[in-house]
Amino acid sequence: MTDIPSPPAPWPPDQAALISESFALALPVKARLAVRVYERFFELEPQTRHLFSADLAGQRAKIMQALSYTVRAMGSDADLIRLAEGLARSHARFHISDTQLRHMAKAILGAFSDCLGDAFTSEMQGSWQAAFDQFLPMIAAAQARLEAAG
Repeated sequence: MTDIPSPPAPWPPDQAALISESFALALPVKARLAVRVYERFFELEPQTRHLFSADLAGQRAKIMQALSYTVRAMGSDADLIRLAEGLARSHARFHISDTQLRHMAKAILGAFSDCLGDAFTSEMQGSWQAAFDQFLPMIAAAQARLEAAG
């Protein structure tokens, strides 16, 4: 059985602020952001397209909700663990690989860049990447626990 990884140390205040700021900047263009996330994801993972319905409206709302929850959870180890476990449970039937998780993170970062342009600074991108680098292993570990439990 896979051990629960230690939750990340609380994000440095400047990193959390950059993530929050970039997310706030994206809210006025959230519909476009969500569209770009899936366009970019399917470019990286075309074999997964069949797992999604033809109408991605509900899925787009879910990705924005997940990003919102992630931004809000950054200050709480318990919230991050709950979020990782919830994402693992909701995606369990798909057996998402580490590569697919990383590709989704890459798609999200690319979508932020596409939608915010120069307003999505390298510092913002670095803060999001660091957050994904810490959070994705938590999701993977939660998935492994679910699979081990059968």
